[in-house]
Amino acid sequence: MPKLWKIDTEMQRWCALLEEEVTTWPQVSTKPMFGMVALYRGKNIFAAVPRTRAAETERSVLVKLPGVKDKRLKRASGPGAGWVPFEIDSESDIAEALRWLERAYEKAEQR
Repeated sequence: MPKLWKIDTEMQRWCALLEEEVTTWPQVSTKPMFGMVALYRGKNIFAAVPRTRAAETERSVLVKLPGVKDKRLKRASGPGAGWVPFEIDSESDIAEALRWLERAYEKAEQR
């Protein structure tokens, strides 16, 4: 199992905002997962947002976007194909994080 990073209260607040928004989208459900919350569209997982722990770094949100490459996304070191971390460095990154979550959400419908 990859190392999970403890997140600070600022990151917890940002992730709570992301979770609050995404859970209003159609067909989204959640399940707790190792200090994170797994986000599903129907039966397909599309993201993991930290609650108390994060994967990759203490500032990362995981999105499932197989084959997507972007300067803001790195390749995840843990198991599972298609997972990429998005780093949230400041509150201004929340809007971009939502865009990546939305892309993963849209792809989850196609799987």
